[in-house]
Amino acid sequence: MSGNWRMLGYVFLGGSLGTMLRYLAFELLNQSIDYPLGELAALFLVNLLGSYFLGLTARHPIFDSEDRKSFWGIGFAGGFTTMSAVTLFIDYNSLTYEFAVMLFAAVVLYGIGYHQGRRAAKRRAA
Repeated sequence: MSGNWRMLGYVFLGGSLGTMLRYLAFELLNQSIDYPLGELAALFLVNLLGSYFLGLTARHPIFDSEDRKSFWGIGFAGGFTTMSAVTLFIDYNSLTYEFAVMLFAAVVLYGIGYHQGRRAAKRRAA
């Protein structure tokens, strides 16, 4: 049971860090790009980078332990990405084409990260 609480702590800490970094990315982009383009750029940035990183954490040997997967994969990547904001942005702005492209790109980037992690695992095993 204590292991479950430890994992929960790692998820919480990683999610806190990811959320703070996402907030910083939104603030920086919104200062340099006018609304709503700044919001859209920030959504694309955090969701695409987060998807790639989540794919990497799924297979890279650095993230083999459950502690690291909990912190970086579930916590950090989950806190950094913001798919709930995507749905709100779609409702308010009707930018469905742009978000369809983003979701497709996110899946592709997840796959790229996953395969890079898998190649690193194969190199480590050899």
